[in-house]
Amino acid sequence: MFLTSRFLWLNLLLKNIVMTKRTSWFLSVAATVIVLMGGGYAALRHSRTQVHTLINQSLQEAERLHYNDRLNAFSRNPRIYVDPALKAYLFAPVSSREIKSYTLQTTEGKTTYLFKDSIPEEKARKLLNEYLLADIQPVKVEEVNRLFQEQLEQRHVSGTAGVFYSDKSARTHTRAGILPTPSAYKTPVCWLDLTHSLQLQGWADYDWLTLLRHIHAGFYGLLCLLLAATGIQVCLYLKKRQNKPEKGLSIDLKQQILLIDGMQCAISSLDLQLLYLLWEKKGECVNREDLKTACWPHDPQADEKLDAHIQTIRKVLQDFPDYRISTARGRGYYLTAASS
Repeated sequence: MFLTSRFLWLNLLLKNIVMTKRTSWFLSVAATVIVLMGGGYAALRHSRTQVHTLINQSLQEAERLHYNDRLNAFSRNPRIYVDPALKAYLFAPVSSREIKSYTLQTTEGKTTYLFKDSIPEEKARKLLNEYLLADIQPVKVEEVNRLFQEQLEQRHVSGTAGVFYSDKSARTHTRAGILPTPSAYKTPVCWLDLTHSLQLQGWADYDWLTLLRHIHAGFYGLLCLLLAATGIQVCLYLKKRQNKPEKGLSIDLKQQILLIDGMQCAISSLDLQLLYLLWEKKGECVNREDLKTACWPHDPQADEKLDAHIQTIRKVLQDFPDYRISTARGRGYYLTAASS
């Protein structure tokens, strides 16, 4: 009883080892797929953040370029008349200091603008100039949109995009530009002037190609390594399958060849004929009389010769435990195979 239980335990362990070998390749492929999916998700998230940053930078650069163009156009246009004090503010030199307030004095009076926090004077001057230019040299939404498209193209962001401009001051109440699509990314609202009346916002409905362009190069390197490793595993698996001997028993009486699990075995012609008679019945019992009639039809010593040749065939099959010749007492013999 003890030996039987030990044998059953050993047999179960061997089966588990075989199963592990069969599934190891599939587990490695599954692990590769999981790593690729996780890495791809992280890479796409990082790429999306990068693209959003580039869109924000494109709008800021487009607005800066348009501001400089308007300021230069105003300085070169002698037909535009403004209060000399205002013009002096527009083109006064800027220091590197930070300021908390800005005082604007014209012929109409003096106005002081307070900032929530101290900001560089250059930024404060730009906010003031945008406020002054709103009537003199207003924002051209079409031009901002054109510059925005150029900046996006330089940063390799493709898809549809546009800008939306709003002037909430009591002077104009202007709204212009292209409204964003529902799936588009919208930039933070850019406040252009001191009073926060002038607002500019950009949007971009970028495509998948943009995301792929801005995925970190390290992910593509990891992808190439994993694909190469998977390719090597597939090649080794296929090669192993090709080199693996074909399971089964094959008999060619004309060529006198016996193949068991892809291996050719040495066997006499009479033993091969006997084995063939058992093999063609596919596990069914073959009567002793039929075997004697086929091989020794008129030999009085047929019984002894049959027993001797059956023993010889069993010795040939002893290296292949999946195949064996079993005796059916009082009837004959039959060939059994583990796969049957």
